[in-house]
Amino acid sequence: MKKYLILLLVLLFVGTFAACNAIDSLPFPGGNNPPASPPVIPPRPELPTLPDLSEFADSGFTIVEDLPEISLINHDLGDSDLLEAVTFRTLLGAEIGDVTIISDYDILEHENASIFNDAWAIELYYFARRHETAVESVIKSFEADVEVEWFLPDSHLEISDVRATADHQMAFLVVIEELTNGVVRVFLYLAQNVPGTNDVVLMDVLMYPHLWEEYDDLVLSELSSHIGLDLRAYLRDFVVQQEQVV
Repeated sequence: MKKYLILLLVLLFVGTFAACNAIDSLPFPGGNNPPASPPVIPPRPELPTLPDLSEFADSGFTIVEDLPEISLINHDLGDSDLLEAVTFRTLLGAEIGDVTIISDYDILEHENASIFNDAWAIELYYFARRHETAVESVIKSFEADVEVEWFLPDSHLEISDVRATADHQMAFLVVIEELTNGVVRVFLYLAQNVPGTNDVVLMDVLMYPHLWEEYDDLVLSELSSHIGLDLRAYLRDFVVQQEQVV
């Protein structure tokens, strides 16, 4: 009896399942399947407005294209008693040209791609760079000095605009540092792309007005005449102030 009851229940279950499948397979009126629900697409976000990258060019420095042509290499020093020429080379030893140093003072460093000439109140540094404009060279040199803390802590800096030729192949930057004790240091950054090459000659001039003597003025005057830019203009006021204090 139990077997019949079980069989009857099985038959009822199978019949019910088949009927459900038949209902699911019935076509909708008109013979069309039910339309699929459209996917929910979120609204496209607004694209951000990109900043004008030109305003961030050259690390935010203002470039003033009023610099006359300058020359940092191959000066004619045949008649000079104050200055002399030394050969300057790239890091790999290729000759770039002659650069000018102050005579009668030691060259504390003379290696490929760098020269350091210490003349007490005036220090001359030369660095060889490549694949950048003169404008980029003076800015990067200043930024490197900041990074290595060449400028003393808590000192006050006055930073000029970058003066450049129209093609940015020659550039000049002035930084005046006043220390907390009132001492002033004047930094001049000059750079020139070497024509026909990928090389850049970078010249850093560091001056100490409180150590200034008449000899230093003669040296700077002659150096200015060879470079083609009056470097004394950025020192004159400080020297006068120092003389008044003395």
